[in-house]
Amino acid sequence: MRKILLGSWLLSLLFCLPALAQDVTVSGRVTSSDDGSPLPGVTIQVKGGNSGTNTDAQGNYRISAPSNAQLVFSFIGYTTQEVAVNNRSTLNVALAGDSQQLNEIVVIGYGTQTKRDATGSIGSVKGSAIANMPIQSFEAGLAGRTAGVQITVPNGVLNNPPVFRIRGTNSISLSSQPLIVVDGVPTFTGDYSSTSAPANPLASINPNDIESMDVAKDAAATAIYGSRAANGVVFITTKRGKAGALKVNYDGWVGFSNAYRLPEMLNDQEYISFKSQAVANNPTASAIKYTQTNDANGKPIDTRWYDQVYRQGVSHNHNINLSGGSEKTNYYFSLGYSNQEGILKKNDFQRINTLFNVDSKLSKLFTIGGKISYSNEQNLAATSSGSLYGEAFNTGGLGRLAVVLPPILAPYNNDGSYNTNGPAIGSANNISGISTLSYYNPVVSLENNRSNSESNHIQSNAYLQFKPLDWITLRSSYGIDYLFVNNDIFWSPKGGDGFSYNGYGSAINGNYKTWVWTNTAQFDKTFAGSHNLSLLVGQEQQRRTSRAFGINRQGLSDAAYTQIQAGWVTNNPTGMSYGENYLLSGFGRLNDNFKVRYFLSAKIRQDEYSAFG
Repeated sequence: MRKILLGSWLLSLLFCLPALAQDVTVSGRVTSSDDGSPLPGVTIQVKGGNSGTNTDAQGNYRISAPSNAQLVFSFIGYTTQEVAVNNRSTLNVALAGDSQQLNEIVVIGYGTQTKRDATGSIGSVKGSAIANMPIQSFEAGLAGRTAGVQITVPNGVLNNPPVFRIRGTNSISLSSQPLIVVDGVPTFTGDYSSTSAPANPLASINPNDIESMDVAKDAAATAIYGSRAANGVVFITTKRGKAGALKVNYDGWVGFSNAYRLPEMLNDQEYISFKSQAVANNPTASAIKYTQTNDANGKPIDTRWYDQVYRQGVSHNHNINLSGGSEKTNYYFSLGYSNQEGILKKNDFQRINTLFNVDSKLSKLFTIGGKISYSNEQNLAATSSGSLYGEAFNTGGLGRLAVVLPPILAPYNNDGSYNTNGPAIGSANNISGISTLSYYNPVVSLENNRSNSESNHIQSNAYLQFKPLDWITLRSSYGIDYLFVNNDIFWSPKGGDGFSYNGYGSAINGNYKTWVWTNTAQFDKTFAGSHNLSLLVGQEQQRRTSRAFGINRQGLSDAAYTQIQAGWVTNNPTGMSYGENYLLSGFGRLNDNFKVRYFLSAKIRQDEYSAFG
């Protein structure tokens, strides 16, 4: 009887399973609830599943889904809807416009606009999305946050500028870096350090001070900046005060970083066995011997070089800001401190920054405002990581030394001195038959060398705005961007790169300055109750200068000296450079919005550039 009941139960289950797993083909049309027009490119996905499709040019779609599934309909500028299939084969959906999203203000260059009115491709990311990320500069936090933007962090060295691409690489031989505009002033990008510690100027912008990041991607969105915007434009808007009582905010975080997915290395016995077998298979290398010796504590030498090069980095970040204002004057003040340790020993990043923004309405006609920010960044390293641009994973780089050095060699001799043989690591009695090894002892470089850069960055602007009529706005603004970089290199004569020089020192100071003066006139008028016209005309002047000078010193007269100022035999000039350019521009933009349905935008710009002369 039990067997009969069990068989009946299994038979019932088999009949039920096809019903549970049955799929249906759902088709239909997606339209706008405002006017019933078809919506092409709407994304339809099975909730909780991997299948999906898009509507065609007529708003039609077809998808296979379980009969009890939920279909999710989403489209930019419209509210997302979830609709139950309920075993239906036809589903027509009308999406309602998302007024909050469409009315969002984005920066478009020399002004702002609602997303509804923007004809170009602009992606917007709120500053709050990256405020508490453990990054040095804001662009590292943009990865995956807006379509068409590619962010690649090239290595684990702190403050190394990420590879920033908007819609791919646009040049074979020239830079594909986008133009970065901070509160209306184009700023410096790239690596301004000449040491093993990169100096990214964008790290001076505290992510916690950013209100929004607007990314202009196509020609329609970037044309107002001319040829400089060929790779796209990123508009950074810092926070400003709002009317109301004084608000005081603090936020901070603590984090840890480790190197991961490191390949497992041979220990002492495995290494000796492997290398001895290799020697046995090579008659010409019969003189080479690999043996085991003990350290000062009587234990067999088994060095894990990862432990000599890498560490667990501890980082912490702190920010405090004060904001508030009245009906006429608003202010925002912030102070930040960041201390981050990298995964490589002696690789640190420290930043102290402050920002002050103020806006004041003097009368119905005049408004003034300004900003000043200052940042000091310490970019610290001991020696080459082998991972920066131009280093090509070199033999003296810490990344390579950690995987090529034998575990049967120790960083120190038993008497406490460094295990060196000339510039390279010594083989002691562990390896015989080889005259010398070609790799450095990383501990010598980590404990005695330095390769640091210090940046002081000042960004400031001020504006005066005059509004004689409610549809006319005249504005004049002046901004500066000053970057001062000090590079400090010292290589000890005890080993590594400094051995052949009997000590090496280098100091290079670079001063990079930009000023921008912009004057615009904005006219906004509605005609016949249908045409909403917006006309911008403007003129801009920009001057940029760069000056650098330095000294290279070799041959220490006294091993106690480690500073560039004294104790050297040979002096050479280094890092000398001078540059200057001037940009004189005129530009205009016309936007026509007809019944909030049809949009027309035209832009023009002329640049006169001294570098073309």
